[in-house]
Amino acid sequence: MEISALVQKVRQGDVDCFEPIIRKYEQPIYRFCLFLLGDRQEAEDAAQDIFFKAYEHLDKFDPAQSFSAWLHKIAENHCRNLLKRRRRWFHLLPLFRPTEQAGSAEQVYAEKMGTELAYWFHGLSVPEKKLLFLRVVEDYSFEEIAQMMEESAPTVRKRFERLKAKLRRKKSQREEVTGHEQRFELR
Repeated sequence: MEISALVQKVRQGDVDCFEPIIRKYEQPIYRFCLFLLGDRQEAEDAAQDIFFKAYEHLDKFDPAQSFSAWLHKIAENHCRNLLKRRRRWFHLLPLFRPTEQAGSAEQVYAEKMGTELAYWFHGLSVPEKKLLFLRVVEDYSFEEIAQMMEESAPTVRKRFERLKAKLRRKKSQREEVTGHEQRFELR
């Protein structure tokens, strides 16, 4: 059954028709949240919250628009709010944490991987992360992304080109720093 028909049935009171919608979109929404938030547990919780919000506000969905675009917009807004909260907690947390803690091997590895991802995402806005995710990870066309981001396809394409150039500059800067470090170690 097509998504628009399922949405219509849910609007008419057939709650069971929301389950196929969840099954169709749960992995893409989870991956999107994981990409924006960088934490699996937080992404799982966010995905659940997003589907609850979508169900609660299904009456606001315009069938003339893409359901996927509408759902990704809810996800983006929800993740933005979580990131704002995280930033607030980030400033308060050191006040309540002991100064020294020994970490497990998993924690050390996760921190290292998080640091690597953090390096590449540092300085990227949420819209840039969203564009990168939708184009590279989910393989949406520029036209589909344009609809999701409520912009024209040429604008999205140009923003993506600028984003690629920004990441290339970051890569070359990193290679320069690494090269300097290696030369320093050889002496």
